[in-house]
Amino acid sequence: MPKIIDERARRETIAEAVWAITSREGLDGATVRAVAAECGLSTGAIQHSFPSQAALQQFAMELIVERVTERLTEMGTADPRPVPCAENATASNNAPAPAFDREHPEVTPAAEAHAALNETVTTMLLQLLPLDEERETETRVWAAFSTAALTDPDLAPYARKMDTLLATFCRRCVKSLLSGTSDDDPAASDTRSAKSTPASCASDPAALTAHLHALLDGLTLHLLMNPAAAHRRQAAALIRSFVTALA
Repeated sequence: MPKIIDERARRETIAEAVWAITSREGLDGATVRAVAAECGLSTGAIQHSFPSQAALQQFAMELIVERVTERLTEMGTADPRPVPCAENATASNNAPAPAFDREHPEVTPAAEAHAALNETVTTMLLQLLPLDEERETETRVWAAFSTAALTDPDLAPYARKMDTLLATFCRRCVKSLLSGTSDDDPAASDTRSAKSTPASCASDPAALTAHLHALLDGLTLHLLMNPAAAHRRQAAALIRSFVTALA
């Protein structure tokens, strides 16, 4: 019987080989011959799945968008209880206790739920930063593709799609954080206004969304250039500060 080949699985394997090479050598290094050697296939098999280099690059970029979309979808439907990660836990050890703990020793169920929401949003945002080897590789590849997309009209739509995806996710996070405090609670409103949120953004969800989006973009680039543990801890602390400012 002829061997049954899962074409989708093969295409994903080939795309992952493109990622691996791009992370090490840049996008120009991901030639058909190099990709074939990376994933143990013949050049003919690569060309059967992808008739051109452009088609291969487009699918590799599209697959990153799909994987990130899946991750964000999973996070959006996850259990709202805090899920610590290594960098998150490190930042937590140095972060001040939530305001309600310092000012009100009795922790109400509402306060616990609010703290859990803040921790969940923080964890979700940290998942978007290159804080471990897997996400660093993914981000390096995306940066290479995004740079190529500046001059390649075939790749540009995927870069725009990822940007829109991130903006939508930031908007959801901001909406969740703002809705966690009742507008009818003057004390909560005063506390939020006094925190570190930029004055121009304090009551503007759109501005807060843009602020968060820019913060993630900036930290991502910074961590690619400075992947040391100290910089990762600093990035995690900055994300936590943003979330706390809206709490």
